[in-house]
Amino acid sequence: MRIELHIGRLVLEGVTPHDSAVLRAALESELDALLSRDPLTPRQDHHVHRATTPPVRAAADPAAFGRQIARAVHDSLHRGTQRKADRPS
Repeated sequence: MRIELHIGRLVLEGVTPHDSAVLRAALESELDALLSRDPLTPRQDHHVHRATTPPVRAAADPAAFGRQIARAVHDSLHRGTQRKADRPS
């Protein structure tokens, strides 16, 4: 299955440039692992134009923070696409 994900906006206040690179790498790695273990189902294979996550509390460790964000994005994608798949055609 091919998944393309574009995160249009990720607001990170108070994160240093070095920490943002570590955070981004952890987010990408964790999201890849989550989608490999728990992919979207074929019925969910549609464009999701907007998935909103609840605020994620910052962690002191930028890698841990990136993993938390990845889990929030993954959960949001599943919720958003399930609602779309559940809608009558």
